[in-house]
Amino acid sequence: MGILDSLRGGGSSKELEDLRREIATLKSQLKLSDNEKTLHHQKYLTIIDKTHAFMERLKILVGTLEDTYVLERCWDLLDLALVIKKGAVYRKTDEGWVAEHYVGFKEDEIPVIPLNEDSLPGYVAETGAVLSLAHLRKQDDLAYLERRGVISDCKVACPVRIDGNIEKLIIICTYAGNVFTGEDDLDTVNMVATLLGLVLSNTKALAAQKSEFEKMRRLFSSMVAPEVVELLEKNPEGITLGGERKQIAIMFVDIRNFTALAKKITPEQTVELLNRYFTLITEIILKNRGTLDKFMGDSAMALFGTPNIHINPSLSAVQAAMQIQRAFEIKMPQWVAEGFPEYGIGIGINFQEVIVGNVGSTRLSNFTAVGDGVNIASRLCHIAKPGEVLITGTCYENIEDWPGAVEERFGVNIKGSEAITVFSLEDAPGDKACCPQCGLPLPLDAKFCGECGFKRS
Repeated sequence: MGILDSLRGGGSSKELEDLRREIATLKSQLKLSDNEKTLHHQKYLTIIDKTHAFMERLKILVGTLEDTYVLERCWDLLDLALVIKKGAVYRKTDEGWVAEHYVGFKEDEIPVIPLNEDSLPGYVAETGAVLSLAHLRKQDDLAYLERRGVISDCKVACPVRIDGNIEKLIIICTYAGNVFTGEDDLDTVNMVATLLGLVLSNTKALAAQKSEFEKMRRLFSSMVAPEVVELLEKNPEGITLGGERKQIAIMFVDIRNFTALAKKITPEQTVELLNRYFTLITEIILKNRGTLDKFMGDSAMALFGTPNIHINPSLSAVQAAMQIQRAFEIKMPQWVAEGFPEYGIGIGINFQEVIVGNVGSTRLSNFTAVGDGVNIASRLCHIAKPGEVLITGTCYENIEDWPGAVEERFGVNIKGSEAITVFSLEDAPGDKACCPQCGLPLPLDAKFCGECGFKRS
């Protein structure tokens, strides 16, 4: 009897019951299918999220430019893929392989793997192969390596090559499994190890370049003013020839009667005398944010107002000049006691608009100032007496409140220029304070010199 007959009342109740059970079974299967579909969907979403996170951390690792966090980022990447419970990154040393980054090991029981150890990690370190415990068990000639060595529970070992040399090992003892279904565990570990090696090679090269740059910077800084070095760093495309008009203070320092003085001492003493002289004036010029332009025989040229910015270049130059004269007044007795002849220095300063820039050729140039204002400063220095500081009227206009003695001289003839008015300056009585040991400026009430370590008793 069919369904229609049953519905009309002519069928058996058994067939109707069977049909109900069949429908219930189909509903149950459909619900199970929907649940499985939901689980698969959630699983795929999880894999997508993991993949996205993996790629983001991969980019972070690849973009690392210093080795401070490289190992942590590498391990983070591995852990995301394999969920590592126990493992480490080892570094090769003369004493053996030492753990640099690890998880799952007791703090006081982190083993050092001996060099050339007859074990899974030792074989990987020697041959450069990427091996797992599963691979060992499939190869009769390597099966004996299982459960040998100080890390007997090692399941995966992978070398890390830096500049072609095996310098690190990735050791994994316990992990949950690869979250990326279908991916080979060794391929994942090897990929991360390769990236780690590349990043460390790059950071090593970068560190070497930085070290070389610092070495060249120190060398270059001993030849030109620090401000010029900074100017080069800020303009990596290089400094081009040319200049600009700028009002600056130009200072010249010169030893009086140096030619006659040099005849009284040996060439070696002359060099030592000049070294001490230039060292002292250089320190003071730089402390006053001046730019040391050049040394010329026994003369030095300094600029104030370029490339450093000064509120008052004239005042900075005059303060530096006074400190130089003070320092030599203090240091000279000591030098004389050591066998050097006594001498004095003259200083000339001018404040004027000149051309500031790079002068020379495309192969060799010098950051300097040129113009009549430079010549006036040089000639003013030439006529300055030992221990004297001479400045032009344009310079004096910027320091009219100078607290020390000022002598105004009218109609001073300077070679190549019309007669000008110049000013001879002296320190204010309370300003003559220098370190008795190194000669650099030091307040009278200071107990300690930061330059040489001198301490007042």
